[in-house]
Amino acid sequence: MKILRIGGKNLASLAGEFEVDFESEPLVSSGLFAISGPTGAGKSTLLDALCLALYDATPRLIKGPRVGNYLPDVGDETLSVADRRTLMRRGTADAFAEVDFVGNDEQRYRARWSVRRSRNRAAGALQPSTMSLQQLPGLQPLGGTKTEVLAEIERRIGLSFEQFTRSVLLAQNEFSAFLRTDENERGELLETLTGSAVYSDISRRAYERWRVEQEAMRRLTSRLQDQAPLGPDARAELDADHAAAQAALTTAETRRAALERHLRWYQELDRLRAAETQADGALARARAEADAAADRRRRLATLDAVQPARALVADLNRLAGEQRLVQARLAGSEHELARALDAQQQAARGLMEAERKLEAAEDAQRAAAPQLDRAKALDATLDTLAPAHAKARAAQDGVRTESTQAQAALRTKAEELEASRRALHDTTGWLAAHGTRELLATQWTRWDQRLAQAEQAARQDATSAQALNAARAGAEQAAAMAQRTAHALSASVELLAVREAARKQAAAALDGIDADALRAERRTLDKRREHLASLDHTWQALRTQRSRLADLDAQATQATQAQAKAQEGLDAARTAGIALDAAVTQAERMLKTAQLACADGVEKLRATLVDGDACPVCGGTEHPYRHQDDRLHAVLEELSAELAARRAEQRANVDQQAGQRAAYDAAGERLAALARERDSLAAALAQLDAEWADNPLAADAPDSDAGTDARGRWLAAEQAALRKAYEELETRDGDLRRAELARDAAQQAWDQANREHARLLDAAQTAQGTLARLDADIAALAARREAAAATLAELLAELDPVLAEACGDGWQSQWQRDPAGWRQVRANEAREWHDQAARLARLQGAIGTLDAEHAALATRTEHAGRRLVEAEAEFARLDADLAARRVERAELFDGRAARDVEQQLVSAVNAARDTVNACQAASLQAAQAEARVREAQSLAARRITDLQGELADAGERLAHWIHEFDGSDPALESVANEQQLAALLQVGAGWIAQERAALQELDAALRQATAVLAERRAQREQHERLREDVAPAQADVEQPDAQAGDGALAMGQATELATEQAAEQATAQGQDADSVAAALRRAQTDRDAAHEAAASLAMRIREDEQRRERARSMMAEIERQRAVEDRWAKLAELIGSADGKKFRNYAQQFTLDVLLGYANTHLAQLARRYRLERVVSTAGPSLALMVRDQDMGGEVRSVNSLSGGESFLVSLALALGLASLSSNRVKVESLFIDEGFGSLDSDTLGVAMDALDALQSLGRKVGVISHVQEMTERIATKVLVRPAGGGSSAVTVQC
Repeated sequence: MKILRIGGKNLASLAGEFEVDFESEPLVSSGLFAISGPTGAGKSTLLDALCLALYDATPRLIKGPRVGNYLPDVGDETLSVADRRTLMRRGTADAFAEVDFVGNDEQRYRARWSVRRSRNRAAGALQPSTMSLQQLPGLQPLGGTKTEVLAEIERRIGLSFEQFTRSVLLAQNEFSAFLRTDENERGELLETLTGSAVYSDISRRAYERWRVEQEAMRRLTSRLQDQAPLGPDARAELDADHAAAQAALTTAETRRAALERHLRWYQELDRLRAAETQADGALARARAEADAAADRRRRLATLDAVQPARALVADLNRLAGEQRLVQARLAGSEHELARALDAQQQAARGLMEAERKLEAAEDAQRAAAPQLDRAKALDATLDTLAPAHAKARAAQDGVRTESTQAQAALRTKAEELEASRRALHDTTGWLAAHGTRELLATQWTRWDQRLAQAEQAARQDATSAQALNAARAGAEQAAAMAQRTAHALSASVELLAVREAARKQAAAALDGIDADALRAERRTLDKRREHLASLDHTWQALRTQRSRLADLDAQATQATQAQAKAQEGLDAARTAGIALDAAVTQAERMLKTAQLACADGVEKLRATLVDGDACPVCGGTEHPYRHQDDRLHAVLEELSAELAARRAEQRANVDQQAGQRAAYDAAGERLAALARERDSLAAALAQLDAEWADNPLAADAPDSDAGTDARGRWLAAEQAALRKAYEELETRDGDLRRAELARDAAQQAWDQANREHARLLDAAQTAQGTLARLDADIAALAARREAAAATLAELLAELDPVLAEACGDGWQSQWQRDPAGWRQVRANEAREWHDQAARLARLQGAIGTLDAEHAALATRTEHAGRRLVEAEAEFARLDADLAARRVERAELFDGRAARDVEQQLVSAVNAARDTVNACQAASLQAAQAEARVREAQSLAARRITDLQGELADAGERLAHWIHEFDGSDPALESVANEQQLAALLQVGAGWIAQERAALQELDAALRQATAVLAERRAQREQHERLREDVAPAQADVEQPDAQAGDGALAMGQATELATEQAAEQATAQGQDADSVAAALRRAQTDRDAAHEAAASLAMRIREDEQRRERARSMMAEIERQRAVEDRWAKLAELIGSADGKKFRNYAQQFTLDVLLGYANTHLAQLARRYRLERVVSTAGPSLALMVRDQDMGGEVRSVNSLSGGESFLVSLALALGLASLSSNRVKVESLFIDEGFGSLDSDTLGVAMDALDALQSLGRKVGVISHVQEMTERIATKVLVRPAGGGSSAVTVQC
């Protein structure tokens, strides 16, 4: 990492823009340079700009107060004293700091920090600061927000702000901070510099993890108290209640199923009756709708019959419409002819007027030609004179302005010269009056440093005295605390021995019980209980399913018989139907023959027959039926009655077939439903048999051939044996839990005693360490106080000659009352004397300059006056000539432009010619329109004559068709005239098709309603015949199970249940749907109550099992947690602490050893006499420092016993060592040291300079801020920060 350039603008005393370029001569070839200048000039501001641009922070502001201190800003705004924006110079609108550097990736970058006020005004509100980072030379931006930019800069530099201020920038008053700080702060600083915060994290996490595991152990122990299961007697009683509840639930569910089947039969009967009623109503509505559609059928037939006349009517309407259209066109042509004649007259009048206007426009154009020529000539002359006139005006105004400015400048310069002479007189008088301050002011930097050092020495003397008294009081308290801790530790040892004996006794009692055997036995019993429960559930399901299977077989037999009976009836009806169809056909044929014989035409023909003459039909001469009309009519009536009887028999046969078919289909559907249910039951039975066989206990159970109750008795006996085994196991399990609780209580007591012993031991060690540390602190504080008093005496002796002359002999008493205020007053006096001296020099130089400038301004004013007179005369001549020509031009065409006038005349002539041409064209168009209209009128008259003949022919044809149609068919509506025919023909084909489809739908609906009624009546009758099948089955299934009744008796409900069942069986045959529904609701209520009781008991059993299992698992979890807690407790005892310092200080011992290696390398060059070492302590990790004096035979000294110069050299070595330590991961090629070297003598200063030269020889560019003249004279290259007046300074580079 290398700094290439530092720049900025308006930062503190550095007004305007400034720049220090380390890539330009002489800095590029100088490895060591000085940054020098008077106090307050702004030397440290250069380093502030460096830190601001890179880290948005400065060491000075970070070290200052942060809370409760504010500075006023513009208006009512205030700023915190720690706000970086306070570095912007007052009275400026913007400021920035900019740094070019080489990153650890060997790339060049430019970082910039900037701040501004709103609207770029010095009185505007202060805006938030911004930062940017660009890669050079392309200026590619990196990062967006300030946070992102700061992260990018830190990543490319490779150093945090703390590391940067330890390895690149060594700020003021930071040299001795590391040397004199306490061990904890030193450890934190080393951790920050090396980035090794992991050790503190490990220490804190080890401590926190131990506390977490300790809390987890406490929670587990408390949770174990909440998991106590039921006792053996309570559990046995609970199992018995659950078995009884399950038996009662099975009985209630069987009874409910039987009532549900009975209720479904009633519901199905109601549905079938409602469907039959609905079908009967539908048939009646279909017949009514068919009868009501007779008029619609006649209307549809009439519409079909009149369709042939549609073409005649359409032809007549077409001819009439064409006639009306031609007549309308003929009437319209008369209006068009009138308009054409009127247009001809208007066109003639317009043509005459247009020719007159054309002649007038041409005369005006010829008359204006001479004036247009004169106007054009004047316009050209004016255009030529205008530039010269404008130039003369501009020259006149410029000369006048110059003359005015010269006079003003002359007056201003005269006033400035007079003011400077008065100021010179005042300044000379002030310096003469305050001549006693000259010696103090000329060397104020030196005396200010001595006063500051004396002030610091006085504070150190007072602080050391207070600290010495506090350390002695603390030592006495620590000794008393150590004695009390020792007594408590002895008592804790005895208590720990007692707790250990009790813990061993409880562990021995617990070892006498085999917990694994108990758990294995419980698992075996749990598995057997599960198998028994599964067998019981399977056995109950098998009984229920087998009962239902027998019921289904009986219903299937009944349905098969009903289907066979319906098939026989259907076959007989079909056979009878064939014979009936043949009889109906024969009767119809005979009736038609008789009807032909009795027809009106036949009877008329018979009346004309004459015996002996030939018959015109058959040619016979004999006519046997001529006199038999009455007998023929009697035969016709008999045949009609016979046909009606046969048709009635045929309809009855159809109804019979429909009824038999419906009964057959219903029986088939019933058989299919029964078959599906039987298949489902068979599969369920097979699955239940498989479940029974798969159960491990099935082999011990009786076979299914042993009887219905054998398996039930066997299951009851096995459950009783299982409950007894559980009771014995619970007794032994209780003994185990009591032993474990006793063991845990003993362990907790031992743990508590052990923790108290560890705490007391740690307290004793801490007290001893504190006592030893306080003794060392007392010795160090006494030495520090003696050194501070000696230093103060030396400084006051050095200051006394100068300050006694300037302030009098009593200056020391005044200074001791308020050292800082007294020094500030002297600083103000010195600064005031310097300001007056500098002002005198500036005024003396400025007066000579002002005299020369005043003479030059007088000459310039005289020349400007002469040029003004000449410019005014020339402008007056040109202005008069231009005005005369403008007056003459204004009289022509009122000043209008010649081009506009000429264009207006030409436009008028052209417009008149266009008007003449338009009028001529309009006259020709009107004549052509008249000819077209007259031709059209002739054609229309001829067409009207032709259409009248065609209309007469079409009317005759339509009238003839109506005459023939009317009355031709009595079944059709009458059509007497064209209006009725037109009304019929207006009905569209779509409506006709829709009406025909609607009538066909009515016929189809009638047929369908008839078939549906017959089918639904048959279904209802078939269902009513099944009532005898439902009631007995219900009575059979409602017989209470003896064993279930015993279980219900156990629950106290057997009497009530038996009474209800007896009442329901007694009224089963005579009850209706409502009574069955009421019985079903009661059965459902009983079933719900039984289910709720069984579920509640089952839930209690599951909860008890879960508590037992959780208690067993928690014991194992507690053992595991105890092992984890012990492991983390030991680790926390070794390295853990709440603040993380235990392991951090231990790890940072090694970092401190490395740092002291670097520091001693530099200290060997600065002061070979001394060597830094770490204090080694057996009580724990130590980060304390001591100095070994090699000139005194290796004597060990406290770092507080070093003198001011010695402390500076040792601190400088440590600072350089810290820089090397911080930069061991990053190559740092730049170093800036902001620290005074005034406490060093000439020889020591030379040693320090040699050390700095050695640093630059290693490849670093080193910059030093110093006020020591000898040091700045030795460094050839300097960056000078010099005051420029008005509180501002300028930056220059000097070689």
